Amino acid sequence: MGLSKKRQSVNGKAEPSKARRGPRDDRLRAAPSDPRTPPTRATLCDQIFEVTELPLTLCDAQGVPGYWAPHGDAPHDPLEVYQGLMERYRAATPACDRPRIEFLDQSGFYAVFQLDPDVVVVIGPAVPVPPEGQALTALVATRRVPDEQRMAYIERMGRLPVLGVRRFATTVALIHLLLKGEFVTPEDILRTDSSLSLNIDQSLTHALFTSRERKVVHTPASFEHYVLQAVSEGNLPKLKQALLSPLSGAVGQMADDPIQQEKFTFVCFVTLVTRAAMAGGLNAELAYSLSDIYCQAVDRLHEVSSISRLSMDMCVDFTNKVATAQGRVRLSTGISTCCEYISAHLHEDISLAQLARMTRIPETTLSRHFRNETGVSIADYIHQERIKEARALLQYSSYSISEIAYYLHYGSQSYFSTVFKRFSGMTPLQFREKSKSLRLL
Repeated sequence: MGLSKKRQSVNGKAEPSKARRGPRDDRLRAAPSDPRTPPTRATLCDQIFEVTELPLTLCDAQGVPGYWAPHGDAPHDPLEVYQGLMERYRAATPACDRPRIEFLDQSGFYAVFQLDPDVVVVIGPAVPVPPEGQALTALVATRRVPDEQRMAYIERMGRLPVLGVRRFATTVALIHLLLKGEFVTPEDILRTDSSLSLNIDQSLTHALFTSRERKVVHTPASFEHYVLQAVSEGNLPKLKQALLSPLSGAVGQMADDPIQQEKFTFVCFVTLVTRAAMAGGLNAELAYSLSDIYCQAVDRLHEVSSISRLSMDMCVDFTNKVATAQGRVRLSTGISTCCEYISAHLHEDISLAQLARMTRIPETTLSRHFRNETGVSIADYIHQERIKEARALLQYSSYSISEIAYYLHYGSQSYFSTVFKRFSGMTPLQFREKSKSLRLL
């Protein structure tokens, strides 16, 4: 029996079907009652979407959708998008015998593959970063989405899974295996996409020729070394001297769009600075988290000057944090490992026995060495780190005092307040009120 707009419910009454009819619905017959019978394509598409949250659309040879998941009154994208993807897929060389990834304007990427002579599967879109207001507004205008459908379309785009191209290719390979029964590796899919296959030698020859003709060379490696050395030393005067000095050369071109060029440059720079800060003694988890925050921040900027300012602020921030970390006595490997573990597990129970097992140092020896090197006991150090986290949460979050106590593994709010006052000189409530008044000044 073919799919219909109505289906029979348990009590025999008709109820609306979640599936939508289309030119190819006759190929997606309902599953027989025998549980040993393989699931239909429609069932597989529904289950794949439930797991991956990637939109799936089955189109005919002309790119007209016949079945789609998630279900709705219309497919995820306007008809012109599917027809455009179909044209690209048909024009691909060599002939497509496996899934092909297509990048389509700023909406992200899709995958297309032939299921049989009459049905083509379109997977996606997936996005490498969550789409935001301005990008979504521009996309709606580009796609010429009707006014009455714009809000629904923006909501759908906001729910798309965030995937890198490699992970997307792996997911596509699994979907291809489920629907078509043929195994293909993610590497094969990525090689199929001509937009991902670059003639490196040709591009390198052209780049070198152009730079020589224009007499423009890259920023000297000595400058990079000097800046990163300043970061790893926690030397702020040295850093500012380097950043404000006249500089020969230029950053290599990584994108045609100037905003994208600045963002690529920033991501490269923050990666190097993060490694330099870690080499200078900054806690690895702190350094990686700070790097992630700055990458998220630059993604929200849309002016070259704003990105340049953020780059300077990022460098100064890392350098200051390295200087703070270097103000402590240099620790032995075992004690340093303990400190890093404590910092990463403040929301969990931490015991001396755990630390001793991890470092393979007897408990009594570990306690003695820890106090000798840090000046405090392990218990007090854990309290110090938790109270430091509590101060940040009280100042920058809306969590209640009882919630903060819970997250930081204190048995009660009263005990948390007692410990907080011991290390901060005031109660959590007094600290929060003082922080609020300072922000108003």
